[in-house]
Amino acid sequence: MSADKAIKTDSVAELARNWQLEGGIGFLLRLLEARYDVLYQKVTRQSDITPRQFGVLMALYQRGPLTPSVLAEHISCDRNTLSEMLKRMAARKLISKKTNAEDRRSVQVQITAKGEAALLSVVPAAAELQDLMLAPLRKEDRAHFLKCMLAIAKATPSGSSGSSED
Repeated sequence: MSADKAIKTDSVAELARNWQLEGGIGFLLRLLEARYDVLYQKVTRQSDITPRQFGVLMALYQRGPLTPSVLAEHISCDRNTLSEMLKRMAARKLISKKTNAEDRRSVQVQITAKGEAALLSVVPAAAELQDLMLAPLRKEDRAHFLKCMLAIAKATPSGSSGSSED
């Protein structure tokens, strides 16, 4: 083994020995996601609309009909994942698809009356959930925490071409 390689191996081993798992971003994000998922089920008292479906319905409710591409971009969701989700939501009549008047080669997705009723029934619980998730933070720290999370979530990975995949 060369001296350079031995030094590199030693420094990697030292890094691993001193790693604080509880302080790692991936570990903390998984804990937050798990906490959110448990609280979402508990607070909303339903399992019909997942958090991602809630995002789809909210985007359509607020913005009106959107093409799947625009919707995917708006909710930061991979188009293939969104396509499968939209199929399930259409089968349950939460959304409908219609020909795009601006470009007949594409479709637009819109929220249905059933989807709107389902969304509005979950909104109060979603607001409560937001408060519960942020409750451990001081009120004056909450907006800053959300701003930091958004900055990390929207950052272009270093060394990338600027495009992001989910």
